[in-house]
Amino acid sequence: MTILHKKSLGQNFLTDKLFLEKIINSSGIESSNNVIEIGPGDGALTTYILEKTQNLVAYEIDQELIGLLTKKFKGHDANFINEDFLEINLNEINTSSLIVVGNLPYNVSSQIILNILESDLEYEHCIFLVQKELAQRFNSTKKSSKISLIADFFSDFEILFDIPPEAFYPSPKVTSSLIKIKKNTKYKDKKESYIAFKRIVSLCFANPRKKISNPLKNIFDVMPKFSFDINCRPQELEIDNYFEILSKYEE
Repeated sequence: MTILHKKSLGQNFLTDKLFLEKIINSSGIESSNNVIEIGPGDGALTTYILEKTQNLVAYEIDQELIGLLTKKFKGHDANFINEDFLEINLNEINTSSLIVVGNLPYNVSSQIILNILESDLEYEHCIFLVQKELAQRFNSTKKSSKISLIADFFSDFEILFDIPPEAFYPSPKVTSSLIKIKKNTKYKDKKESYIAFKRIVSLCFANPRKKISNPLKNIFDVMPKFSFDINCRPQELEIDNYFEILSKYEE
């Protein structure tokens, strides 16, 4: 069966077996795990997942691919669902020993990750293939961004390795990165304040090249004293600095 790749769905299928094996070896999937695969595509990674566990639910938005996947894995206890992962109710997912994996479409990668982070979905970890540029934005080791701060709020984030364009078909114009997201609870005492935290971070990064003092003037009628320099740019501050802003806002 010839697969017509749909550019509108951001379809770039990983075909390099060495990288597929490297991904599955990094996934930590065991027979006891429940696995969700987002966007299985032509089933290349699915094949490796089903060698590890039969507890697989895969969400694929492309109706034509659902037919191909169902036929390809007919003898397996895998459930292929023709639904947009962004539209599903995450509270209905079986969260027992859950691992979430996926070669995410570039155009909705950040939305999918943020949806998972902000939900109450319980999981051991997520393994996602995303655009390298996005992976670096989620990673706050060099400088902060809006999404890196949200990721820090909920999780430990790690870039595992890069995958070149020629490992995919059709080849994208960018390098991809495999990332690992592990849920943490170190800021669970601040969870009730998350909406306010996100609003503050959004305001501060509306104009990221300007000094942090500019958005702070829109948050406070009278500027409080902070432990950090308000002449810094938003990306120069760490999450604890934003918690300090949050604390003074809530006062």
